[in-house]
Amino acid sequence: MYTITILLITIVISTVQPAPPRSATKLTFIPDDKYLPLRKEVTIKCEIINPSDHTEPPQLWHVDLKTGKRTSISRALLTNPMEDAPDVFKNNKNQRYSYVNKNNIRIRDLQPEDSARYECDCPDCADAIASQNRTLSVMKLSTPKWEVGPGWPLHEESQAKIKCEVNDFFPYVGHKILRNHIDITNDGKSTSALSNSGYPQKFVWEATITVGAEWHNSTIYCNVLQGSIAFISFSFVI
Repeated sequence: MYTITILLITIVISTVQPAPPRSATKLTFIPDDKYLPLRKEVTIKCEIINPSDHTEPPQLWHVDLKTGKRTSISRALLTNPMEDAPDVFKNNKNQRYSYVNKNNIRIRDLQPEDSARYECDCPDCADAIASQNRTLSVMKLSTPKWEVGPGWPLHEESQAKIKCEVNDFFPYVGHKILRNHIDITNDGKSTSALSNSGYPQKFVWEATITVGAEWHNSTIYCNVLQGSIAFISFSFVI
């Protein structure tokens, strides 16, 4: 009886086959950088990995950051766009956007307006396959500028407004305001566009201060992280 039991277990184990890997979408950016500088080139590819014999082709989509408009990528979009196509495709006379093959495009001489979200899905697949999405962020850098008032130089025990402003840049990631080495970010209020709102963006930080003795010989720094680059502007206060 002991020998028969071992034989049955061996037969059952040998007939169990591993499940085939599940199909999945894959969205690739080459180079694989979160933020890309101006004038560079990027290749974007949408594909299905581990497809079965019945898996349908995937679809690459362009999503406008400002309007949310979703446009399927095709050869016709790049060569003969419809009237309602996004402007970057209608203005493609110099062929900055080129069609490599199905669901695979290349963008050269990158500009801030090329920033967009791309999606890779399989709308016709019988099995539910999760989509992938990723934002193409093309950096446009701008130097922060300080405004200190009402007059210069500032006088002790007087009130003054200090403001740091950055215009026409993309994308906003974060900021920090320092007096010498002291973080005063929370002493003021800031307004900024979200990084997914598209180009251009504007950032403002401002505060009203009472100039005390601690402000003598102080330097204030405005550090605004734009993509992967930190731009710093400084101003001598007193």
